[in-house]
Amino acid sequence: MELIHSRLLSNGTRWHLSCLSVLYLSQGLSAGFLLALTTYLTTKGASLVDISLLLSITMLPWTLKIFFGPIIDSLTLKRFGRRRFWIISSQIIMILVLLPLIFIEVTAVSTLLIVIFTVHNLFVATCDIATDALAADSLKESDLTKANGYMWGSKIIGRGSGMLISSSLLFTYGFNVSIVFLICCMILAFIFPFVSSELDHKEGAEEHKQYRNVLGLKFLLSEISQGLLNKTAIAAAIFMLFSNIAVGIFDVTYNKFYLEVIGMTGEDIGSIRPIGMWLGGLIGFSVGLISFYLGKRFLLLGFIVSQLLLFVFLSTFTTETSHLTGSLAIIGLDITEAGMKVVIFAILMALCTTQTSATNFGIFMGFSNLSIVVGNSIAPLLIELLSYDSTYVFAGLSLIPCIVLAFYLTASKN
Repeated sequence: MELIHSRLLSNGTRWHLSCLSVLYLSQGLSAGFLLALTTYLTTKGASLVDISLLLSITMLPWTLKIFFGPIIDSLTLKRFGRRRFWIISSQIIMILVLLPLIFIEVTAVSTLLIVIFTVHNLFVATCDIATDALAADSLKESDLTKANGYMWGSKIIGRGSGMLISSSLLFTYGFNVSIVFLICCMILAFIFPFVSSELDHKEGAEEHKQYRNVLGLKFLLSEISQGLLNKTAIAAAIFMLFSNIAVGIFDVTYNKFYLEVIGMTGEDIGSIRPIGMWLGGLIGFSVGLISFYLGKRFLLLGFIVSQLLLFVFLSTFTTETSHLTGSLAIIGLDITEAGMKVVIFAILMALCTTQTSATNFGIFMGFSNLSIVVGNSIAPLLIELLSYDSTYVFAGLSLIPCIVLAFYLTASKN
């Protein structure tokens, strides 16, 4: 009994935070693999349109998280844990769907590759929203920034490690070995939630809000509207809609840009970008502590403005730009993205005060991921109509609404 209690996902214990972090680490490994794959396929001749198609379609499940939330909030098997049921189920399916790729050699963007990774991402996204809801339900508000630092830091470190190791495996041993690596990592991550236990109530509501297997439609809609129909939640949704357009543009274009303009190789890109992700992960781990001294407003604005300036800096690059300068730009962009995510996610989770935290947070993240898809989709068109430099200036300017909204979201009254 004592052993089970030690694995209870509550009170911000080491096990609690470790389980949340491992779940995010697993998501990061998957994202890192996909980034490594885009670099690998670009060196094999994939065009910007190919990469845009791969990223934009496989990202679609993340934008549909808006619709997953009500299902995750409404239905569960409480005996397995309200959120653990969805986390464990999703992990099993997202592993199984990758198994056919072990036997298929991939050297180009194909319909089969897109379909498999879209289905895989469907269940990664479901696991993600259930994990976010678990964090919002089981953590005190005072622990949210620290927990988000650990979670997002783990995701970024996983993303960097996944990209570095996958790049090495892809360029040395080919696609099949690299997919086996990803599957094995996900199986190890599955162990943590599987052996954990979950509270049967929302943190701070022990007496009057016991979870049920099914929430009625009337109650569900009441809880959703209570969490979303206010000025702060609407401002947060608009913030998220603009927050990742620049990142979406960069993810589609940076491989060809660095290969053609800076003169790097695929192996160079595959080894440099993880450094930025790891440093971003370390920033994520420390943001929870730093925010106590500098405040969320200073940090959020600092990360957004720094990212904007880095995109403007990127627009000045030419064939004369050194590999070192190009590398520093990639590293800087990954650091600022990680820092911004940790701060804004803590703000968003603090807004999820009802039993429909999966729905409410899922809507915020749906807007966030929609902005990535928008960036992915318009990137080839921007490059065709404009030059690389004008495209990156546009990417930087797309962050201006986030700067304005950051003042409101970090005001003391919120």
